[in-house]
Amino acid sequence: MSYKYFLGIRFWNEQTENLLISADQQGGLFTVPSAPSLGAMDNDAPLSRAYRASDWAVVDGGYVALILRFCFGKSIRRISGLQILQKLIGVGHDHAVPMEERTILWVIPNAKEEDAIRNYLLQGNFDLNRQHFYEAPFYKTEDDFADQKLLIKAKGVAPDWIIMCIGGGRQEKIGYFIRQQFELFKRKPVILCTGGAISFLTGTQANIPTWADRLYLGWLMRIFSSPRLFGARYLDAAWRFPKLLWTSRKCIFIESAHSSK
Repeated sequence: MSYKYFLGIRFWNEQTENLLISADQQGGLFTVPSAPSLGAMDNDAPLSRAYRASDWAVVDGGYVALILRFCFGKSIRRISGLQILQKLIGVGHDHAVPMEERTILWVIPNAKEEDAIRNYLLQGNFDLNRQHFYEAPFYKTEDDFADQKLLIKAKGVAPDWIIMCIGGGRQEKIGYFIRQQFELFKRKPVILCTGGAISFLTGTQANIPTWADRLYLGWLMRIFSSPRLFGARYLDAAWRFPKLLWTSRKCIFIESAHSSK
């Protein structure tokens, strides 16, 4: 398996299908960092710890890939959260893993998102008896991320996959907490942190065209679809992320490394 180490995070650098098959077989924390959340690492030690403890990580943000390529002359395989979900549960897509046979625990922000996910999965002939949902509370402090109610739910469900559908910067901390409790599970689940990407499949957010995703412009489509929600977030990342790269430039990137994991 080939990886690249960037900002202390081990990023997958092979085909998406191989990544999903490997994660399904081995379990672990699976993060999909974007520019805003990477840019926040410098001032958020728990988030930084979660990213660096990831068993599986991919560069999601097109903005991240563009900055690396054009400002630092570095390249790394970019795999978006949307691509991952399309290859796992996408209606009309070939699935890399037989997710119809997997038990999934969805961590969601509200009941509306649960209904949208259920309706979408029905279109793909998923067994809703294998789908379980946990509506995440509003986490106010760092201690709140040690969510005991979610842990109890996960132990009871014994999911193959836990798919986090809440905001970036929060979901990774919850995922890290669950990862620390893996000894309580008979089989390590995959904790997939794809945030709002599910909304582009279910239709609760404007869909990102495939061509825009492939051209690294998903972030721009999100701004167009909801300027108030995403405009300030990506504007902040526009300077915070390059600043982090510049201050970390001496150890920003380690070239391809191979692992037997």
